[in-house]
This record gives sequence, C-alpha cells and structure tokens, in this order.
Amino acid sequence: MLSPRDPRPTLIHILASDRGGRIVRIEGADEVRAMPAVHNLELFAEQDSYVKPYEQAGYKMGYAVLSAPTVPEVLAAEDELRGTLKFLLDEQGMAVPLP
Repeated sequence: MLSPRDPRPTLIHILASDRGGRIVRIEGADEVRAMPAVHNLELFAEQDSYVKPYEQAGYKMGYAVLSAPTVPEVLAAEDELRGTLKFLLDEQGMAVPLP
C-alpha cells in the first residue's frame, strides 16, 4: 500500500558521452553514491567497454536518481555529480562529456 507524502524535487540525470571510445577508467562512482541527494546510481558502462556518442537511448552509460528538499538543492547535487563522476576514454584521456 502506498502512503501519501509531500512532493519532493527529483530528477534523473542520464550519463552519456559526446564521442565514442574505450573507457580506460571511471572515477568518482563511490563518492557519487555517498552523496545524500543521490538515491540511485546505475552504470551500464564499465572499464574497457566501448561507448558510442549519445545519439539514442540505448547508448547511455547509466543514470542517477537525485532528490532533495528544494529545487536549488537538487540542481546543486546534479552539478556536484557532474564534477565528481568521470568516464575517461583512451584516445583523448579526457573526461566525458566535454564541458
């Protein structure tokens, strides 16, 4: 049975790449999972897997579900997630997506 509760700002952040390549390393996943606003982090890509540019839903590398008491707080948590979670590709050695 579901219990009524007050609305709470929540968003789903899709993890995607702006270019293709092999993932050399993923940084920050444990830190993101420890963030109070992060309710779930699902990674579909892993080290040594090849990712494609995000041109269709099947190319996403994962997603995060965030929730906080206010909209500014959930947006700040999304910014913190973007600054913490990095997928590093082999060719450029740069994090994706590009800033």
